[in-house]
Order: sequence, then structure tokens, then C-alpha cells
Amino acid sequence: MALSFFGASSNHAKYFDIRLDEDYIVFRGGEQEAASAHLSGKLLLCLSEPLSMKYLRLHLTGISRVCWHVPSSSAGGGRKSWRERVFYEKTWKFRDPGKSKTEILPAGNYEYPFDVILEGSMPESVEGLHDTYVTYRFKAEIGRKYAKDIIVRRPLRIIRTLEASALELSHVMSVENVWPNKIEYSISTPTKAIIFGTAVQVDFKLIPLLKGLTIGNITTQLVESHDLTLNPEDPHAIRNTYKNTRTILTDEHQLDADNGLEIIDESAEGYQFTRFLDLPKTLTRCLQDTDTRGIKVRHKLKFRVQLLNPDGHISELRATLPVSIFISPSLPIDENNNLVDQTPRSAQRAIDTIAQQAPPLYGDHRFDQLYSEVDLSGYRTPGPASGRETPFGCLSRNLSSENLASMNALTTSDISVSALHSRLSNLHATGHNHPSPPELEDPRRLGLPTDYFGRSSGSHSPVTPGLSRRPSDEAVGHDRTPSGAATPFCPQFTEVETLSRVPSYSTAVRTIVRPCDSELPDYQAVISSRSAIPTPQQAHVRTGVRGSGTHSSLVEVLHRPGLFRSRSTSHADDSERRLRLTQARAQV
Repeated sequence: MALSFFGASSNHAKYFDIRLDEDYIVFRGGEQEAASAHLSGKLLLCLSEPLSMKYLRLHLTGISRVCWHVPSSSAGGGRKSWRERVFYEKTWKFRDPGKSKTEILPAGNYEYPFDVILEGSMPESVEGLHDTYVTYRFKAEIGRKYAKDIIVRRPLRIIRTLEASALELSHVMSVENVWPNKIEYSISTPTKAIIFGTAVQVDFKLIPLLKGLTIGNITTQLVESHDLTLNPEDPHAIRNTYKNTRTILTDEHQLDADNGLEIIDESAEGYQFTRFLDLPKTLTRCLQDTDTRGIKVRHKLKFRVQLLNPDGHISELRATLPVSIFISPSLPIDENNNLVDQTPRSAQRAIDTIAQQAPPLYGDHRFDQLYSEVDLSGYRTPGPASGRETPFGCLSRNLSSENLASMNALTTSDISVSALHSRLSNLHATGHNHPSPPELEDPRRLGLPTDYFGRSSGSHSPVTPGLSRRPSDEAVGHDRTPSGAATPFCPQFTEVETLSRVPSYSTAVRTIVRPCDSELPDYQAVISSRSAIPTPQQAHVRTGVRGSGTHSSLVEVLHRPGLFRSRSTSHADDSERRLRLTQARAQV
């Protein structure tokens, strides 16, 4: 806290401080995807006696500085390159009587609230290097005419962290390969992203392929690379850059010779173990991954495994894995760039918070912009403009009375939906003209379902044999246009009538459902009922001209043995002969 206590004899201000509602600002995601954040606070002033002032202001400034020093072997020293820029400024004027004017503020306690919206594309704070940084500073000042100005300062830290859905939190990073006649190895980390101040878990799996090969010292290093640029805003200018690396930590491990080899994957013998590398707790020894304002920081793990060959010489296996270190809001950092809580329990709590983070709240995304290409007028897919290769309007199974006007507008064929509905009514009336024989056989005997599309009463429309929805190349009695390479937009006239016979959902739910537990008729009931079956009529082939004699009832269709067979003339004759033979046997 930036507190200022002054004596009454000096500046006549007992207390002057900048108090923030949040100690730091958190951006979730990259600069192109992070949402804006709200910064708010109060400027507190306590006066024990009246104070004369010219102004009372509060400034928020963002400063970036890139600097490096290149040593030289000459006596004149090295070369230093640096550049400092102010990239953000915000000023609040709480008291400003005017130019060359003063104001006397009575004694008392004063609070001046302030707030600002910070864009998600603002650079994050980068602190820890010697002369290179990105910082934000508050500066509150009371201007006085005949005395020294009263000034207090307070730093502001902006953290850019990962979202819960970031791929770096779920992707396993691994390097696997086989050194022929040497070793098969697999080195991995559970995630690419690592929270600053926690530990890095590294899993090893080493399988020797050469008899007598032993594994020596295993060294793991976390290396940090710096890529600094003086003029990142000018892509056309010659880049003045500087690169440097430093080793953050080193871990050396020796395999226990007493444990020996263990069976891995039930097929090979090798070594399998895990190492945990504790990260530093201060930013001066380890920075977070960043790429902003000409400062680029990256991390990677380097591995070296010594292989002791049977002939005495030593080989070395080398591998690298990229990792990403980010700052978690669960582990706050103080003004000296150190973790506030450095206990192992706090580190584990931060890891659990990331792992168990809930999805975003709905209330935070109610006003998110919709995808710009979505047509909100309707989601009919495919639409009329989809082309003639996509069946649409007249292929619908639900050509009923629901919203026929809108269907007429969408159908581009010569047959309208209203005409189809009219034909449905005529077919329904025609079906009542045919005498319906008594119910003779359970449809389940023929493999038909007993749902609301089944035969439960004599009030539904008759169904014709041409109900197959699968295209067939077999010949039928009427002319058909071959399908070809593309599916026709609308079927033929007779096929439209066939498809339109399927009842709508509203019609189906009003139909009495046949009980599923109804018993099948016994043999004697079937024999006695078959004797009353009249001689079947000649099968009629449907054409484009409708008439009362071109349709057979549902009962006639269900009792034709050739219902699920080919429609050719030879098969129809076989069905008739088989039916007459069955009737003759029943009458004997």
C-alpha cells in the first residue's frame, strides 16, 4: 500500500493514498481475444486543517523500456542500446480551479472515486529483467503554489493468464524416438502450460536395446530465452535485436542400480520414473512467457542422458521440449516481484483451481456477438437456393396441413403442396369405398411395427405397395427417370403421391395405438379365417391417372406374400400361385 502520512507543520495532509478495488488486473487469453477489464478505486485524502492547492490529479501511465548492453573486449567498454516509450496515459482531474488560481480545501476526509475500462489488447506487465520492463504506475499529486507538491505513487500489475479451455492446459508434450541398437526413449510432461512458482513434472521411459548398455547421469535443464527488439512497431525498418539465454534450473538424476530393470508395457524391460522440478518463486530469476512491446520470452526443457556402452565408450542422448510458463491469479505477486505465499500448499491450490475451473457463466456472455454469417431468418437446411441436387420441399415426409402456404413458397417443382394435400383427401375418401375385410393377422407376423403407423382401426388411409424410400433399379410398371450421378430435386409424379401417404405427426398421435402385448392368433384361428379370404384380385400398377381401382387397401397389402419382393411380373405370378396353393390346402 502506498501510504503517506504528513505532519501538520509540513504539508498539512495527514493521509494521502491510492486505494484500488483489485490489487491487479487479469486478462484471460491473448491480446486478440481477451475481453476488457474494469479498473476502479478511490483516492483518499485526510486533512487536519485547510489546505491551499492548485490542483488534485491522478495519472495512470504505461511505460515500456527495452535495453541491453553488449560487452566489448576493448578498453572503451561495451555498447548500450535502449529505447523507452509511454504507450498509455490516463488522467483524472478531481480539483482544478484554473490556471494560476488556487483553492482552499477545508479540513476533513475526502474520497475521490475513479474508474476506467482497460482494453484486452493492452500489454501485460513484464518485470524482472535489469533494464527491460513493461510497467504501469499510478501517480497522485496535489499541486501547491508556494510549497512542495504532495505526491504518492502506486504500481499496477496487469496479468495475462490462460483461459480454462486453452490447449496448452490439456495437451501432453512428449518426445519419443528410437536410437537403433541403442535405446528407445519417451520423455513427456502432462501439460505444456506451467504455473509460475509451481513445479514441472517430467515423465521418463527408457528401454535399452543393446545388451549390456547401462544408463548414466540424466540431466534436465529449464532454459529461458530473451529476444529483444528496439523498434517492434516499424516492420519496414531494419530490426535492432538482441538475443540472450539463461538457465533457470538444473536437475541431475542417477538411476538406482539396486532396483534394476522393470517390465514396461508387458513387452520390454526398461526404466520408468518421474522427476519434479521446482520453479523459482521470484520474477527476477524466472519470467513468464510473453511477446509484447519488443520483449519476447520463451522456455524449453533440455535433456541429456548418458549411455554407457559395453565396449567402454559413452554416448549421449539429447532432446528438448517446449513449455510455457504463465502467472496464475491464485498466486499473487508483491511489489518486489516475489510470490506472496511460497508454501507448497498454495502452489497445489493454484494447480487444483486451474484443473477444476468451471465453464464461463451464461450471464457474462449474453451480449456476445453472433457469428456474422448466420442467417437468422430461418435454419432450413438445405434451402431453396441449394441447387437441384438436393431434395427438399416435395420429399418431406410431413406433407400435411401444417403451414402449407409456406411450403408452397419453398417448393420449386410443378406440383404444389396444396395439390398434394388435396390428393391425400381424395385418397382417404377412396379408401373407404373399398370393403375392408376383418382383421386376420397380427402385423408382427410380417415383421411390421405395431406403432401409430401400424393398422389399428379402419379409419386411416389405405397404403399402396410402393412405400419403399430406398431407390431401386428394378423395373416397375410406369416410366421412371434414372437417378444418374446427382439426386433429382423432386421425384416423379407417382412417387410424390406415394411419399405423401405417410401421415403427419399430429395425425399419428391421434391414432389409437395397438397394444404391444396382444397375443398372436393360434393355428386354428388362422386356418378358419383363411377359408373366408376371397380370391385375390389382379395387382394393379399405378400410373399418373388416378382412379378408384388403382389402389388396394392396407389389409390387402399386408396379406400379399410378395410385399417385400421384386415388383416384376414373374414374381407377382409366383405370389398368386403360392397364395392359391395355401388356400387349397386350408380347404381340404
